[in-house]
Amino acid sequence: MNILILGGTQFSGRAFVQQAVNANHSVTLLHRSKADPGLPTAVRRLVGDRDPKVGDGLDRIKELLDAGEHFDAVVDMCGYTPRVTKAACDLLKGHTDLYIYISTISVYDQPDQADADAILTEDSPKVILDDPTVEKVTGETYGGLKVLCEQVVTNAFPNSHCIPRPCVIAGPNDPTDRITWWARMLTTQDTLVIPKPPAGIVSFIDSRDLAAFFLHCVTNKATGVFNATGPETNLTLHDFIHRTHAALESKTKLIEANHDWLNAQAIQPWQDIPTWLPPEKQYMSRISSAKARSVGLTNRPLEDTMIAIQQWDTERGSPDLKAGMKPDRIAEIVSKL
Repeated sequence: MNILILGGTQFSGRAFVQQAVNANHSVTLLHRSKADPGLPTAVRRLVGDRDPKVGDGLDRIKELLDAGEHFDAVVDMCGYTPRVTKAACDLLKGHTDLYIYISTISVYDQPDQADADAILTEDSPKVILDDPTVEKVTGETYGGLKVLCEQVVTNAFPNSHCIPRPCVIAGPNDPTDRITWWARMLTTQDTLVIPKPPAGIVSFIDSRDLAAFFLHCVTNKATGVFNATGPETNLTLHDFIHRTHAALESKTKLIEANHDWLNAQAIQPWQDIPTWLPPEKQYMSRISSAKARSVGLTNRPLEDTMIAIQQWDTERGSPDLKAGMKPDRIAEIVSKL
């Protein structure tokens, strides 16, 4: 198959490119960096910014289309604003059999307190931006902008769109370090303070499983909207930590602290302890991927993901992490117990 990828040099996109090449598909990438991103040599690279106000990346694609090229599938990994997404859709209408737009579970609106424990599906209420013309991507606008981008894609490709909505993504080459923080701390720290149960549930998907789902959708021409979550339903934070501890053969001593004590130390869920969500955000881990599983999504055991993350983190030289408490802060917290 002939596949065009917008983006694709980072994380799940990088995994998808490798899997597509391994499956003998023809892959063309449009990406911004002129540096070699470490892609397989079989990949055809088009360099340029896809935003028409910034660069001429779409012109590189137009040259191929004008020469008669047709793509079996387009995989849009980096559409963050409706204007930029629409420019690509307008160009590629009539030139592809399937448009896959990678969205996010951040499109879902926070449920009312009465529905706080509800399981969210693809039809659950979405975020609505106060200002739909905003283009600055922040924590406050990200989900709403993705909602608008989805609408652009479905309007352009009403019968040939596929929209996966991933949760937190984990695995080798993770640029966020959220799940990587656990692999690092559980193999380097003598003692680690963790929230005492109940501390909610955890949801993340291995980037390689997500990439495999993208490829499955491409090869099977799957259409519709699909939540892509994992690694299993109702995985508690407590079980995730202890199973990772065992999988990594960790010697780290785990000390459970109640939530009031952690709060008194100014330890914040998510920012200081990644994957630990506060009660009002727990809905983000209660999103069903049953629909995606029915068409081919599979998840590897969390232990396999965490072992791969730890090995990759060691191989890259264990640089400073972008997420979670630093070791000196952990030591300070431990000293207060």
